[in-house]
Amino acid sequence: MIKGKTNGLKSSEFLMTLLGMIGGCLCAIFSDSQWAQVGGPILAAVCGASYSQSRATVKRALASAEAVSSVGKPAED
Repeated sequence: MIKGKTNGLKSSEFLMTLLGMIGGCLCAIFSDSQWAQVGGPILAAVCGASYSQSRATVKRALASAEAVSSVGKPAED
């Protein structure tokens, strides 16, 4: 289990992602412009994917640091 502390739901990264996803959905639903109806879902998908990738990177770094510390080797910065 990864023991490192991360902000998760309280992070500004999460809030910005949530704002982008909601904004993209609302843009697609309530806009009369064809470009906004196409761009809104794309914006929502990109926001969700980028947040997911970012969290995976953080978790990978924490897991790596935990593995290094359990072996007893000094961690690289």
